[in-house]
Amino acid sequence: MTLRNQLSGRENRYLLQHAGDPVAWQLWSPEALALARAQDKPIFLSIGYSACNSCQVMQSESFSDPSIAAHMNDHFINIKVDKEERPDLDDIFQTAHQLLNGQTGGWPLSVFLCPKTLLPFVVGTYFPREPSDGRIPFGDLLIRVVDFYRGQPKDFLNLREQMGKSFKALNELPDADDAEYADLYLLHEASVRLLAQADKEHGGFLGAPKFTLPFSLWRLLEAVSENTELVGDASAHLTLSLDRIGGSAIHDSIEGGFFRYAIDAAWRQPQFEKMLFDNAALLGLYSAASTILKQPMYAYVARKTQQWLDRCLAVDQGFGASLDARTGGGDGTSYYFTKAEIKAQLSGAEYAFFNVLYGLERQTEAPFLLHCVKSPAAAAERLGMDLQAAEALFESACESLRLCRAKKPQPARDDKVIGSWNSLLAKSLAQMARYLNDPEANAAAQQLIDKLVDQLWYNKRLFSLAYKNGDRLPAFLDDYAFLLLALLDMLRVEWRDSDYRIARYLAEGLLTHFYDQVQGGFYFTAHDQEELPYRPKPYADTMTPSGNGAAALALFRFGYLTAEPRYVAAAQHTIKHVMPLLRRQPEAHYTLLQAMRESLLPKPVVLLLGEQLMADWQQKLLLRYQDQIYCYRVPTESELHPLEVMVMEENTALICRADQADEEAHETYEALVLALDQVLSPELALEKFA
Repeated sequence: MTLRNQLSGRENRYLLQHAGDPVAWQLWSPEALALARAQDKPIFLSIGYSACNSCQVMQSESFSDPSIAAHMNDHFINIKVDKEERPDLDDIFQTAHQLLNGQTGGWPLSVFLCPKTLLPFVVGTYFPREPSDGRIPFGDLLIRVVDFYRGQPKDFLNLREQMGKSFKALNELPDADDAEYADLYLLHEASVRLLAQADKEHGGFLGAPKFTLPFSLWRLLEAVSENTELVGDASAHLTLSLDRIGGSAIHDSIEGGFFRYAIDAAWRQPQFEKMLFDNAALLGLYSAASTILKQPMYAYVARKTQQWLDRCLAVDQGFGASLDARTGGGDGTSYYFTKAEIKAQLSGAEYAFFNVLYGLERQTEAPFLLHCVKSPAAAAERLGMDLQAAEALFESACESLRLCRAKKPQPARDDKVIGSWNSLLAKSLAQMARYLNDPEANAAAQQLIDKLVDQLWYNKRLFSLAYKNGDRLPAFLDDYAFLLLALLDMLRVEWRDSDYRIARYLAEGLLTHFYDQVQGGFYFTAHDQEELPYRPKPYADTMTPSGNGAAALALFRFGYLTAEPRYVAAAQHTIKHVMPLLRRQPEAHYTLLQAMRESLLPKPVVLLLGEQLMADWQQKLLLRYQDQIYCYRVPTESELHPLEVMVMEENTALICRADQADEEAHETYEALVLALDQVLSPELALEKFA
């Protein structure tokens, strides 16, 4: 039976990139897996994504080579998967890479599977066409894999069995001691460890390649908000990091948006993909830091990021997944400028400011990336102008250079609207609306959520992706948890009954489809999804929050808002389950730490009923308390809201703590503030947990 390439005609851009390969690529499907079993051929599974530069290199070197493709087609069932469509498969086999090789993986992920069990026995990432940097050539690897599979059955079976045992052990965490259920000190310990890893010269954290790690920076930002003994060090490193990241080559200062990561420690050489999830996370971080650290420049970075998202990733259904690294002749070539190009586009005053800001005259005539050598404030002071005038010069210069860049080859866009990533963006837009008092950001968040619900919510079930032909892909834990968190942030800015209704469904969906009622925690895949060799429970934050952390945090917040004990109990059970991980490495589990704190020190929920007067109260409460409270203003015409609202009079406020509400509502703002100050008193908190 001769197989042919099955990838043509797909809506998925990554799969279409491989539709012309001579490899007989199959889709991950019951039919392809059954064929591998029937023919007793190992499965070669290649996982990547459209913006991945190394994926494109391996395609051009190996998958486009007729001789290599012929060997693949003769000896393997070859399956191509987009990691963004199937993050469950990517998670499982990235874990396998770590188990087999003792190091983290990457993309493209190259996996050889036993056809009977789907257990991996060889896993790697990019393999070159010719020997390079100690890596085995891909063609040689194929020959060795076939020899191992056919010629060493005993070793193969032993390795397969060991992999099965390793997968089984991954979710078996040690039991937590009930007496040590949770510990607020872990918040402090996480901050201490992060500061110990801080790059005090360039900002961020030590090592290269260097990622922005927004959730690690969020932990330091919370340490500032908590006004702990670390506030000075945390504030200083945050300011250094956000200044350097915002002014470096990893941030596209001309167009806006952040690149994937930097190859070097000083943020000078980016890896040029621009991903939705990176920019979504950094949008919220810069918005919050602008208010908490009183740094207006961070609000400027946040707004520029939003403008880039609207201009470059917005599609009819939401926001696309990414922009490629390649722009014409190579990686990021269109992002480079020469001095001559810049001089030709800018006025004398604009060039003078750019020269001080970016050190243009220090550059040779070769193309270079813009990377600040001075802060905007220092550059403005050097030229004797105020920041407002400097900002106007900068904006006009950027627009001229943006138009110049637009004439160059542009990166291709992956239009795939991924539910979880779009939910992260909606959450950050709601944070931007709240921290920066930006009604346009709130409107954008609501518009985005309405699009996601319209496409991805069907028959009281959420989906992760919807294609134009009507196909929908099942949702994962992240899709439910991130959307619920986004809705809770949005309800704090503006109450909509429709958001509250969907939040109810999502909370129930988390318990019904993902919750482990025996051990605690949440599986990444739903209970009725495809059975795979391993069913992961994601705990650690990466460039997105961990699914378990997001689910527990969302259920705590929504459980306290709705006074629903089942939500709180599931979140508490999850925290108890993961305490051994939090004690071992608190700095890697920021979102779970947030949830743990909600369990020990639930933030007061303030319900306001009414219109403009209550809107004024809400704004003053935000300025006074920031994130010490959760404040929701319910309009008088609302029909879906917490039960406590039913007994409130218009223009009154009620304070709820955990699952209990005050007996009487507050009729004046002064009385409400007095009550909140008493609730938030550190002395009362210490007495409670003494």
